[in-house]
Amino acid sequence: MENKELIEKGISLARGGYFKEAIKIFEEGICFTQDPKAMSYYALCVAEVEGDYNKAISLCLVAAGREFYNPDIYLNIGRIFILKGQKAFAVKSFVKGLKISRTHQGLINAIKKLGVRRKPIVSFLPRHNFINKFLGKSVYRLTSKTSKTDFVA
Repeated sequence: MENKELIEKGISLARGGYFKEAIKIFEEGICFTQDPKAMSYYALCVAEVEGDYNKAISLCLVAAGREFYNPDIYLNIGRIFILKGQKAFAVKSFVKGLKISRTHQGLINAIKKLGVRRKPIVSFLPRHNFINKFLGKSVYRLTSKTSKTDFVA
């Protein structure tokens, strides 16, 4: 198989959750090094299969450096941070990806799955303050879903 075909097959397997198989494909001819998106999917596979989160994050950061405009890379960085147990960093990565593409369904679903909350209505009061709770519930009831990027960790 040609490198481009290997990359597409590896990405497809990783998206489907077949991480072990995807690693084998990516490592065949070390094709993942030639494509930043493929590198980020390879990194996700490394995190899922080998549990080497530091290596995975390093690979994703290299990929993001090469293709900073690709929201898929930020999705994968965030997924790795979730695996590592660092939700706040994952959210930041997802939000950064949404700044690039507001309609990226993978990023939107990832944020929804985490249950990320909006900023408190009265920012100088703690989230658990009665006024913030009351206003937050009221505003939620009155408004329909708005922008997907007004979330905070």
